[in-house]
Amino acid sequence: MRHTFSRLRWLALGALTAFALLECVLWLLPVSMGPYRTDQFEKWPLQNSEPRLPYSYSISWSMLNAHRGTTNNYGHIAPFDYKENSHPVLVIGDSFIESLMNEYADTLQGQLGKKMMAPESVYGLGASGLSASDYVALSRLARDEFRPVAAVLLIEDGDLSESLGPHLGYHYLVPDGDGLKQVYAPLHGASVMKRIRKWIGDISVYRYFQVNLQFSLHNVMKVFTPGTVPITKSDHPAKDSEAQRKVADWLLAELPASLGLAPECIVLLLDSDRYAIYRPEFASARKDSPEVRRYLIEQARQLGFKTSDLDPVFRQRYATTRAKFDYWPIDRHWNKVGHAVGADEAYRLLFAAGEEQLCLTGKRAVQ
Repeated sequence: MRHTFSRLRWLALGALTAFALLECVLWLLPVSMGPYRTDQFEKWPLQNSEPRLPYSYSISWSMLNAHRGTTNNYGHIAPFDYKENSHPVLVIGDSFIESLMNEYADTLQGQLGKKMMAPESVYGLGASGLSASDYVALSRLARDEFRPVAAVLLIEDGDLSESLGPHLGYHYLVPDGDGLKQVYAPLHGASVMKRIRKWIGDISVYRYFQVNLQFSLHNVMKVFTPGTVPITKSDHPAKDSEAQRKVADWLLAELPASLGLAPECIVLLLDSDRYAIYRPEFASARKDSPEVRRYLIEQARQLGFKTSDLDPVFRQRYATTRAKFDYWPIDRHWNKVGHAVGADEAYRLLFAAGEEQLCLTGKRAVQ
């Protein structure tokens, strides 16, 4: 028995030593160790993470496309602080706008600020997992905090459908008579892992398995149940389309007052399935109905929103340059080229035909 305990002790010591060595090696490498969400749930996602938090980003087991940086005073990825009542142009979106996978100068907000010759007058407000319902909530917070003069929203596939149904930690929409009502289910307090991260910092081994290797119990279960495939198409497409159409109407109705801006000072950019542009067989199942997407574009234009369907823009650019707009085939997020297309369209729409004289002076602001 004593001999067995001795062996177990040496085995445990060896495992601990190996873990410590692996932790030291991974700590030196660009393992994805992103900033954690702020505890100020009432200000989220305007206050995204805690301020001044260092982060590193990479993707896949080989830690490709490595980036490092520090969040600003509002917990966003920008090399400058945001200021109250500063009348900026807002750029709102999900992880595409958060853009951990790009240098700030390469992002839509970075390139738009450069085009305007006023880099610190454009505020990027993006957080992973946001949807249309979150964009409206974020708009209200940003309106009261910054008093913007214009806004650019990047609409991704899923932003309409993912606004429906309960989502812990996010804003979502529920039926309310013939319309929709916004609900917020905040994350109160901190999880055990978040407390550990605050006390001792990120554990590189844990983050490597969790983020870079995408290791989770859900993924493990899929390995052991190969016959189970994710549902990519609804059993009730007509019903889903009707619900998504209501979300589109709700979004367009809420945005002007939420931002304190007239539709003419709000740019909507609708992303496309860029992989399908490269090769049709790479097309992915859509989360939002294509018909509702077209409906959103048509309604937005009729209501005066500056709107761009990026699909034909991407197609024309790709036919000319053959340059990809993302990190194909490992990551669908925009790269510098994709963000440049978005910045070009936002600038063209916002500053066309003297519109900037009306928006940037606040003459079309909704009171």
